[in-house]
Amino acid sequence: MALIIEDGTIVAGANSFTTDAELTAYATARGVTLPATEAERDILQIKATDFLNSFEPSMSGVRASSEQELIYPRRDVEIYGYSVASDSIPLTLKKALLEAAIVANTTTLLTNEVSQNEQRKKIDTLEVSYFSGGKKTKSSFQSVQNYLAPLLRDTLARC
Repeated sequence: MALIIEDGTIVAGANSFTTDAELTAYATARGVTLPATEAERDILQIKATDFLNSFEPSMSGVRASSEQELIYPRRDVEIYGYSVASDSIPLTLKKALLEAAIVANTTTLLTNEVSQNEQRKKIDTLEVSYFSGGKKTKSSFQSVQNYLAPLLRDTLARC
């Protein structure tokens, strides 16, 4: 699936905020190796966009239109004390997407919670015991959070 870039004009069918050229340049500047084909890199960006969309309940402002596909453009947003135009895509959002795409190359961004509440399980000589709280898996992506934080109402929200 090809990328359809949201540029702030509420593009129908948009599935990313950044282009393949932006992703490859960003990764190259940081010494990161990405998949060889554009199609594979596009998938990473779409997954990253899906991940960023999951933060909408914590985002400042409101969508510019009820008809738009993605979380931006938005109205009533301030970054570092400056108003963000309701027909623009903030650079910090683009960088969060690029970081998330890089992470998506090696990690699943959107995971289902894993919880096991076994008190004790023994198979032959292998034994596993969990405390009453069970075992949970939660991922944190600080490289994404650094760019996403200024766009959130609660900057303590974690990726």
